[in-house]
Amino acid sequence: MAGKGRELYIGSATSAVLVSLGRALIEKDLLTNAEVRAVLMKAADDLGQHEYSEPMKGAAGIILDDLLPQFPENGGD
Repeated sequence: MAGKGRELYIGSATSAVLVSLGRALIEKDLLTNAEVRAVLMKAADDLGQHEYSEPMKGAAGIILDDLLPQFPENGGD
């Protein structure tokens, strides 16, 4: 695992952990679906401030397009 391949593994693992953590916090009634969405939106916004960098822009897109939909607005709150 060297180079770009490792980066892809790290990104996939990080995404999986983030989604699992968000779901666990929701299940334990520590956060609502809306609060998890707000955290994800804030992260995407923070990355979007670095739009001059293609990796940052791509990372924000992953959050908005792939992670955010896993916590729908009508997620039972």
